[in-house]
Amino acid sequence: MKRAIVLSGGGGKGAYQIGFWKAIRELDISYDIVTGTSIGALNGAFMVQGNYRDAFKLWYYMDYNQVFDGGIDGSYYTSKGKRKVILKYAKGAAKGGLSVPGLENIIKENLRPSLFYSSNVDYGLVTVKFPSLKPVMLTKDKIKEELLPDYLLASASCFPAFKMKEINKESYIDGGYYDNMPVDLAIKMGASEIIGVDLRAPGKRRKIKSQDISLTMISPKNNIGNFLVLEKSQTRRAIKLGYNDTMKVFGKFEGNYFTFKKGSLNRNFRRIKDYFYGVLSAYVDPKVSKGKYKKIYDNDKESYFNNVLENLMKAFELEDITVYRASYVNSLLKRKLKKEKSSTYSILKKTIKNGKLSKAFINKEMICYIYDELNKSNHLNKKISNLLTLFPDSFLCAVYLKAIMR
Repeated sequence: MKRAIVLSGGGGKGAYQIGFWKAIRELDISYDIVTGTSIGALNGAFMVQGNYRDAFKLWYYMDYNQVFDGGIDGSYYTSKGKRKVILKYAKGAAKGGLSVPGLENIIKENLRPSLFYSSNVDYGLVTVKFPSLKPVMLTKDKIKEELLPDYLLASASCFPAFKMKEINKESYIDGGYYDNMPVDLAIKMGASEIIGVDLRAPGKRRKIKSQDISLTMISPKNNIGNFLVLEKSQTRRAIKLGYNDTMKVFGKFEGNYFTFKKGSLNRNFRRIKDYFYGVLSAYVDPKVSKGKYKKIYDNDKESYFNNVLENLMKAFELEDITVYRASYVNSLLKRKLKKEKSSTYSILKKTIKNGKLSKAFINKEMICYIYDELNKSNHLNKKISNLLTLFPDSFLCAVYLKAIMR
């Protein structure tokens, strides 16, 4: 049995794959084949070599200056900086794409042909000829050593943002124009088990032809940024999320959008559930209730209960890169709740009265408003009934807060 790692393209999102690599190193997961497209081809070459520390350092300090001349002054995540980034790429596209001498230097400085070709790990990449758009899929044994840096650049030539790469008088562009997630290439190379890292970036995805494989896919549920952004804040966040998500997929951590120590959520459920359902039973009759809130009484109570906790974490803007214990999250929520002032809900009350809020509306203000209403009455009344019907998710979050604030 051969295990393959398949890495998608995704530009600046590629740091996520370094977090994945960190995780599988800790999990002692070996691999026989690596295939990749675009930035996945570059990260894949590093994985073949095994020089994790160099790759981690590269991504940890990544910025525009390392990739193309002049760099960009400012951050994409400010209005002024965003205009600069968009303008930089737009001007480059108008001239046939930005030159990327920095990326060429990165490859030269970090690629170790002796390690790459002596490695027992096989390798494949995808690029596309231009203008024919003919796909080119190359394996390690088909890539001449002196042309390896060129083909890595060719696979990552995100035209028209970046210039095409010319090799032997032929032009090449990003492999994502044909297959941004080269699973089939890995299968052709003999893989029977695949672990894929999909960055969910623009690019074509081919239908997987073979079904006789074990396929594990890892992809970000949280926002890891724009694929054209190369900033330390984004890449460092992506590394952490890539690590957390991988550990969750392999059962070492748990959670959905947030990450918890293994077993922490179950302990929290067992500790809180009686109080939670005790509060809820004062307002909801599971035999007659309809709507989203009825799910809390379904068979998979713990899973839905955990979703309520994560909704609260989103609403109170807890960091999503931290590995939590649920008990600590409860402490954070209690502290944050105590700082809230009911006087801030006056506008919210008027908005509810005017019926302008969406049924799916859920945020901190709504949750705290419902929480205050629950504290005013320990039984169902018309106002609470309306809140329960209109805002079931926020209502359950308020019930959770009431349960932990006992």
